[in-house]
Amino acid sequence: MITIRQIAQEAGVSKSTVSRYLNDGYVSEETAEKIKLVIEKYNYVPNEFARTLKSDKSNFIGIIIPRIDSPSAMSMLDGIDRTAREQGYQILISNTDLAVEREIESIYSLMQNKVAGIILIATEITPQHLEAQEAISVPILFIGQNHADVFSVNHDNYAAGKKLASHLLSFNHQTVTYIGVTENDYSIGVERKRGIRETFQEAGVSVTEVMSTFRTKDNYYLALDLLKKPRSTLYICATDNMAMGFYRAAHELGLMVGKDISLAGFGGYAFSEFLTPPLTTMDFHHELVGETAAFNLFAQIQGRDIARESIIAVTFLKRDSVVDNA
Repeated sequence: MITIRQIAQEAGVSKSTVSRYLNDGYVSEETAEKIKLVIEKYNYVPNEFARTLKSDKSNFIGIIIPRIDSPSAMSMLDGIDRTAREQGYQILISNTDLAVEREIESIYSLMQNKVAGIILIATEITPQHLEAQEAISVPILFIGQNHADVFSVNHDNYAAGKKLASHLLSFNHQTVTYIGVTENDYSIGVERKRGIRETFQEAGVSVTEVMSTFRTKDNYYLALDLLKKPRSTLYICATDNMAMGFYRAAHELGLMVGKDISLAGFGGYAFSEFLTPPLTTMDFHHELVGETAAFNLFAQIQGRDIARESIIAVTFLKRDSVVDNA
């Protein structure tokens, strides 16, 4: 690949003149034509990242994700990337593997790489997050968690839990187990669970709560233990990804989802409709979350006012994994 130095040599000008041309600075028409001919001859494409490091203006935004195997994160990334490209931006992705300390490191690292703004798909918001937000000079927007001192895009997880539970009550299950995650994740670990528990309890149905992780494999092993002698007829998982582990375990134990046990989740991930039977779930419209987050971040970058918190609506998807227990 040809370099700026080689372009300058072939055009008979200095490197600084080529750089000035590439950054829309002033060069004479005659010189500009010489440089243009060399660039077209070699199909030269400027390195946007290198240009960003030398410029006060950045065409990159940083995205911090909790896991690269998260279907929700990947759907959000689709929405963010599509919107970013429409606005003339590119994305830099940092994966934290669910480690909060790596989230903090990523904020500072992306800032050092001169991104125009940061979107963080958060598992929690700690004092360290707030400190980092104050320390950096670019806007940051959080997805999935909310706090009075940050800008965020989120769902009403308590309402989502109540909505799913309200629909499931019509299936007449009297023994229910909820598979949740750590309460450090307030949106999912606390609010989503609370919506489920309170709605069933108001109807006179108690809910057994079991702690797990977001990982499919961990839920597969958990389900092997829970389903050997099922104590519930309905199992609700905090995410579709977690529910997928229950499908595999049920199959290995000779149980049929949608017949021997009922199973529901949250997320509306693309794969959930292709499970056998398709999974009853709440669609969280993750691509729309990503699009909204990107639009809000660009508004911040441009100095426009936005709401502190944007709430994305959810939709109940009735499928065949839950059957009437009357």
